[in-house]
Amino acid sequence: MKNISFTFIVLIFLISGCSSSNPTDEKSKSMLYDFNEPFRYPFEVNEVRTEIAIDNPDVLQQYVFHYKNKQTKQEIRYILSKVIDKPEKVSEQGKEPFELKNGKQAYYEEDETSQSIWWESENGFLARFVYYINGNLDELGSYKLDVSDLIDLASQVQ
Repeated sequence: MKNISFTFIVLIFLISGCSSSNPTDEKSKSMLYDFNEPFRYPFEVNEVRTEIAIDNPDVLQQYVFHYKNKQTKQEIRYILSKVIDKPEKVSEQGKEPFELKNGKQAYYEEDETSQSIWWESENGFLARFVYYINGNLDELGSYKLDVSDLIDLASQVQ
């Protein structure tokens, strides 16, 4: 009887081992990328930081570069996001088209508190620069940038 029980336990162990998924069979989702950052800004930058969103790297990968002036509270965010296995496309609705220096199509958008330029970047990333002041709480007013400033930023990272 002990021999049958032992054989039964070994059999269950072997079956459960065979039915589990092998992690090496899963598709690898690398988070290693080289991104170019701008080197010229439309205002003095005296604070720089970077965030990497890792909530679920198998679904969404997002990299956010912050360029800020602490005194004027001007800030530009360079955001690169990628939905894994489903490349994002720029929504052209309500955006003005522009061509970058490398010939790539970009789209400009603005409202009272922010300005942005969007384009489809390398490796399936949707890229954008978003400019605002005081945490996007105040109207831009006299701090509004020329569209050419955002186009220059986008051209620098191509």
